[in-house]
Amino acid sequence: MQQARRYNESNLEMGTLDRVTPGALTLDDFLNEAQHIENCINNINENVRAIEDLHIRSMDLVSHEESTRNSQALDETINDTRVKLVDAKNRIRAMEANNMRLGATANAQIRVNKHFALKTKFLDALRNYQNIEGMYRERYRQMIERQIRIVNPDATQEEIDDALNSNQPVFAQAIVSSSRSAEARNVYQAVQDRHEDIVKIDKTITELANLFQEMQLLVETQDEVVREIDTQMSEVVIHTTQANKELDVAKDHAASARKKKWCLFVFLLILIVVIILIIYFTVIKK
Repeated sequence: MQQARRYNESNLEMGTLDRVTPGALTLDDFLNEAQHIENCINNINENVRAIEDLHIRSMDLVSHEESTRNSQALDETINDTRVKLVDAKNRIRAMEANNMRLGATANAQIRVNKHFALKTKFLDALRNYQNIEGMYRERYRQMIERQIRIVNPDATQEEIDDALNSNQPVFAQAIVSSSRSAEARNVYQAVQDRHEDIVKIDKTITELANLFQEMQLLVETQDEVVREIDTQMSEVVIHTTQANKELDVAKDHAASARKKKWCLFVFLLILIVVIILIIYFTVIKK
């Protein structure tokens, strides 16, 4: 009986917190998903380091064949990184939705803290990738400028800026107008390759900026989720406290009822004894 009472009291205190919402991840599933996301972010960081190495190699290559192979490897790594970025983003968003659906549970704070840590790590990976791409975009532009001045030493800054923001017709015109056309033709392909690299980097930077903006919006909604869960947790605590008070009152009432029963029993016992004594002395004794 006492075990049943303790079990009921425990359910009353923790039942609201431990309830699992249908469709929500269990804590073990949540932690497994968190580990998967963390591994994905680590792979993204490894890819970014590989992308940086390929950029460094690209700037040192002279042969068009080697440059093409390096460019293909760069494209493959960038595409793989793009897939991993989208996967990590979607999983982080799904994790937030799961936390919101689950609401105030006994492990809600664990889930919210882990989700926030993963978002922070993902945003750090995005910033690092953006910085790497921005740095090599500038280095490619500087390299192209040097090559254009080899093609046409008399080129104005305006012509160079036009070349940096244009496609191969500008470079072809530069070769035609160059007094060193033989040398210009030798560097023409290298300049074109670097310009293609800049176009790819611009595309990547735009994608990263959009992704970063999405994650920033997700960070802003995090505060709302935390406040909502805190509110729910506070309500649970209030309800649990009230339930405990009501349980204490019920216990007091039960104890009081038992005490009254014992008093009534003793009173009846005394009354019976008195009646027996009266009968004995008034009837039997005579």
